[in-house]
Amino acid sequence: MEEIKTCCGDSAPLLIAACSGRSNVGQIANRVMVEMDKMGIAASLCLAGVGAGLSGFVESARAGKIILVDGCPVGCGKKILENNSAQPEWYFVVTELGVQKGNIDTKFEDDSKLVLENIMANI
Repeated sequence: MEEIKTCCGDSAPLLIAACSGRSNVGQIANRVMVEMDKMGIAASLCLAGVGAGLSGFVESARAGKIILVDGCPVGCGKKILENNSAQPEWYFVVTELGVQKGNIDTKFEDDSKLVLENIMANI
């Protein structure tokens, strides 16, 4: 695992961006982003700011090494980055990690933990 780097360091900052959709998989993606930020693994990147074309957010996305977590194959997060000339270094889709899309249910905590562990093992 890399520690968070700043723009003034010798490499691009490690950022994490996530889908924050209404379904369980969107909320799991967001939960994983928040947890990885709290753990100091990567700094959260606001996809809404990138999608809105706000220059600071777009420049951060272009300059950083991004871990992107989309909830489902629709790939909203990936499309936001592509539309702003940014690419993720690592790309994960929650539904491809064994979680079925639906409403938030009693398995939310367990599914969030499963996805976090999978991502941590693959970055």
